Amino acid sequence: MFLTGLSCHKVIYAEPEAEIDMLEAPEWDVDSFDGLDYYSSPDTDYSSGDEMPYPDMEKANKHYRIYKRQIIESKGFYAEREFSLFYNYKSIFSIPLELEALEGKTFRQFWEDMVHVCLQKHKQDKASSLFSLLDLNVEFVEVVRGNFHGGPRSKSYITFMAREKPDGPLVEYQAKSMLTLDGKMHPILCRPSPIPKLPKPIL
Repeated sequence: MFLTGLSCHKVIYAEPEAEIDMLEAPEWDVDSFDGLDYYSSPDTDYSSGDEMPYPDMEKANKHYRIYKRQIIESKGFYAEREFSLFYNYKSIFSIPLELEALEGKTFRQFWEDMVHVCLQKHKQDKASSLFSLLDLNVEFVEVVRGNFHGGPRSKSYITFMAREKPDGPLVEYQAKSMLTLDGKMHPILCRPSPIPKLPKPIL
């Protein structure tokens, strides 16, 4: 059982990753976006490689570049849905929280389960280190938004609010997780959201 990629509420299937055990758990606290920088290319590298049947290709290419830059600079966690095309960069889609993810469960509910898995791993990781005790007391409050990459090793990029101490201020956190074909949820990372950089012009 696995979720598929989604765009504009339409289901599409992402290509499986080659030569990878579909049930293998991802490595913890390793971000695949680390070291990846945005660059503007005249050749738009759509996920499918197919020609895009848009009446205004100049506008479509501009929207693709905006979406690509947002995905890269946020490491998968933020992209404005208005710039989403049928084929997005890395097949990562911004998903409405109330859209159905599994039978009888919305993405909000699905991602709440994912966050708890990531937080549990996060607390275990900090407990075995010399980090501040605040990291052990992170309490989930609510999911804010999420992005999704479908396929047999689907990935969720979840932004949520948490408290690092009882009655403390809300802090924005990020959780990244994977759902494999056997239905198991795997944590990939869990961390406070980084401080946003100053915006740059989109080229």
